[in-house]
Amino acid sequence: MLRALILCLGLLAATGVEARCTGTDLRTRLTPEGEALLAREIKKVPFAYGNHWIATKGSQRIHLIGTQHTGDSRMRAVMRKLTPVIQTADAVLLEVTAKQLATLEDTLRKTPSILTIPKGSPGLDKLMEPEEWQMLSLQMRVQGVDERVLARMQPWFISMNLSRSGCGGRGLFAYRGLDDRIELLAARAGVPVGSLEAVGTGMSSLSAIPIRDQVKLLVLDMKSELNFDDQVVTLSNAYFEERLAEAMLIEDWTLYRDLDVSRKEVSRLLRQFDTHILDKRNRAWMPVIQRTKAQTLVVAVGAAHLPGKAGLLNLLKQRGYSLSRAEF
Repeated sequence: MLRALILCLGLLAATGVEARCTGTDLRTRLTPEGEALLAREIKKVPFAYGNHWIATKGSQRIHLIGTQHTGDSRMRAVMRKLTPVIQTADAVLLEVTAKQLATLEDTLRKTPSILTIPKGSPGLDKLMEPEEWQMLSLQMRVQGVDERVLARMQPWFISMNLSRSGCGGRGLFAYRGLDDRIELLAARAGVPVGSLEAVGTGMSSLSAIPIRDQVKLLVLDMKSELNFDDQVVTLSNAYFEERLAEAMLIEDWTLYRDLDVSRKEVSRLLRQFDTHILDKRNRAWMPVIQRTKAQTLVVAVGAAHLPGKAGLLNLLKQRGYSLSRAEF
């Protein structure tokens, strides 16, 4: 399901939260062989563990905090630990600020190519097999989407609309993710808050994925009958245990396993997805982070942006920063 709804921690909150959550943590189902494989593979991932790291270079300290964008009552304990860090910072950088997000609708109106297939390019009715197009049309008709409009929609956006999970945030204020809480606290403390990118950049990253590969992912999402809640629960639990990279590996192994598609092809599609939504944005953020004049800087971004060879932590290490794990 579209890289588990942008790793369940990404651009948009999971939909359909009124349904009952039926997911279980896939890590509990691993065989001894699976556990051994996970232990081997996770060693290859730089900075695989931890949601709060401190990067130091000279007199500058950068607190890198991995967030979950959807809310959860477990965040209250996290915020108690992070409050002093936020209140004493000279500046906070988020992916985008709440003020910027308020302009998203205007951005989409001015840049329709974010959500629609460019004019002159084949529509989905031409890119998909007839039976696949019919299946999609029937599903979207229930949501009131006309076929002519549907044919011009970006496949990634359709996947988001088709994705359904009963596993919303936990607790009364489940709608408020960690980013929102950090931004609110910083504003109350008078700490300047800035953005790493322009609003809509994350969506543009998804639109940049080759359209035919977007279609392949959409078709896989439509046909797979696996319980999507399992992925959501696994990712969220792993996040709060500061072990998100483990859940991402398991997702690579298990997503679409009920379909007749090679694991090599699934891996290729997911790797391409990560390159666009994680790696390229991470590299684009580095100049923004480095030119921000703040002796103590907080950078709070989706937790999936921290680990890996192209993760923010490794990129900072390559630029001469010393990294140490901090309390979360």
